[in-house]
Amino acid sequence: MADISPELPFDIDIAIPYAPWGDVFQNGEQNIEALVMTAISHVLPLLETPQLGELSLAFINDADIQTLNRDYRAQDKPTNVLSFPDAGPAPLLGDIVLAYETVVREADEKSVTLADHMTHLIIHGFLHLQGYDHETDDDAAVMEGVEITALQSLNIDNPYEIHD
Repeated sequence: MADISPELPFDIDIAIPYAPWGDVFQNGEQNIEALVMTAISHVLPLLETPQLGELSLAFINDADIQTLNRDYRAQDKPTNVLSFPDAGPAPLLGDIVLAYETVVREADEKSVTLADHMTHLIIHGFLHLQGYDHETDDDAAVMEGVEITALQSLNIDNPYEIHD
C-alpha cells in the first residue's frame, strides 16, 4: 500500500498505549498514521452523506479490548475491532479500537499482511461510526459491499472470499 498522505476533512487522533503496535511498521514503508489516513480516505468518497468529526483510534491489547467488549457489549471475550460513536454533536465522530493479539492472529490465519488486515478493520470500524451494521444479512451485504469496494481501490483482496 502506498503512502499517499491524504488530506481529510476532520482530525484524527491516534493513541498507541500497547507497545507492540508501535513496532508494527518499524522497518516498513508506512506508519500507522499513514495507514489510517489512507484507509479512511478510500472509504469516505463511497459514502453519500458521511458523518464528519474528530476520529480517535486506540491500538491496544486483547485484555483491554476484552474489558471494553464485556462492559459495552456484554461479550466477555477479546475481539478484533470495536467502534464507539460519540453521542454528542460534531466535532466528535467517535472512537475505533483495535486489539493487537487478535488482529495479528487473524492476519496470520487468513494469510494476509498485517497492514491489509488492519486497513480492512479500520474501514469496518469507520463504517460502524457512519451508522452501518451487520445485524441482518441485508445490512451485512451493504456494509461488506462498501468495504470490498474501498479495499479494491487499495488493491486489497476481498476479505470475505474464502481461499483454499
